[in-house]
Amino acid sequence: MIYHWGEMTNAEKNLLIARDVLKFNCFDTKEGVNWYRKHYDLGQWRYCTRLSDAIDLSERILKDFSINFQILISKDKYECTLVRLNKDNTPLFKIEGSTLPEVICLAVLYLKDIEIN
Repeated sequence: MIYHWGEMTNAEKNLLIARDVLKFNCFDTKEGVNWYRKHYDLGQWRYCTRLSDAIDLSERILKDFSINFQILISKDKYECTLVRLNKDNTPLFKIEGSTLPEVICLAVLYLKDIEIN
């Protein structure tokens, strides 16, 4: 499935990350979904908008890969390049976004082979 990032709400983006990247095991039952929504409404799991949550997400995911994130920040955009940790630090992928949490989330989705348009 291809997700249309620009058309998704922040809640939908965060749900995608919780469900498909972090594999929360609460989505199999109605009670589990209600548990997720309750805690989300209380301010949990704001990966796309809260930098501390985005950094936590990147730390969880990067431990499984031999890859680093290189972040470039300019006046009006953020850029994240995924770099393979090897002798020549080969760049693998580059993504741009309007916020730092957003580019971190997009890079993580790329690493997990989740298609974003």
